[in-house]
Amino acid sequence: MMNPVIKALNFRHACKLFDPGKKIPKEQIDMILTAAHLSPTSFGLEAWKYLVISSDAVKLTLRPACWNQPQITDASHVIVILSKPGLVDPSNEYIKLNFERRGLPQDVTKAYIEKYKHHMETEVFPRMSAYAWCSKQCYIGLANIMTTAASEGIDSCPIEGFEKEWVEKVLNIDTKQYEAAVVVALGYRAKEQPERRRHSIDRVVEYR
Repeated sequence: MMNPVIKALNFRHACKLFDPGKKIPKEQIDMILTAAHLSPTSFGLEAWKYLVISSDAVKLTLRPACWNQPQITDASHVIVILSKPGLVDPSNEYIKLNFERRGLPQDVTKAYIEKYKHHMETEVFPRMSAYAWCSKQCYIGLANIMTTAASEGIDSCPIEGFEKEWVEKVLNIDTKQYEAAVVVALGYRAKEQPERRRHSIDRVVEYR
């Protein structure tokens, strides 16, 4: 019997043509968002937000900002994953509150905060912006959205082809708090899945 996760991953593909007449039931959308909510983030910061769009009018406004791709308007739902880069600054009060919710002794919490600060200052910020680091976390949620959707027989298409500032403008995003990281369309395929193309597993996996 095939592992259910592998079965879902075999079903999943970047669906380019959705059936606009089919809509995802709310209970399944809620399940998919639960998977996103349960996704891991570095240091457990959860510096993200999931903007779920089902309105045809909003999708129509969003489509030009996403290279005019038909998936935006044909899909049942579009999820714009927003990052919250301001939260991850070591000086932000949120960092302290985030570590305190673990219920650890004060000295241990303080040590964790110092370790976090050191990591961000020596490993993260010299290499990337806070937005880029937060976006990396958002892609974990994206993967779980697509896999959970596939397990329910729901198709998806991850979309990086969009103009960030335009997307934020048409959706009236408060860019002092949030920045668009990635978009994913969800719905039901209008035609059969194309042939899957993957390099051999030996090319991409090495055991030591």
